[in-house]
Amino acid sequence: MCYRPSPVPDEKIVSSIGIGIGPERLLAPAQLGVDVSENRSALNNKSALLSQRAAIVLLLGALTALGAGVLTCFNGGTLASAALVGSAAFGAGVTFFHSVID
Repeated sequence: MCYRPSPVPDEKIVSSIGIGIGPERLLAPAQLGVDVSENRSALNNKSALLSQRAAIVLLLGALTALGAGVLTCFNGGTLASAALVGSAAFGAGVTFFHSVID
């Protein structure tokens, strides 16, 4: 027969220094009876910080910069030269992808 300890109750376990180490169960606002439907619709009406096109152009520019910096570093360059080459490649990549992507 295998010994199984009793499960810990669903309450906060606090160590001697006051840091919670156990499962802390918090109720969601909807479980407390708060109407959150207006909050959800307000979040959906906000415009995005970046458009999808801008995010893709910046992502491709960052990947270009990372690739150029890594190749420079592997070719024997210093980290400073890799950072300079990467920043120049970022500017060139963003300019290129901005003109290419519609």
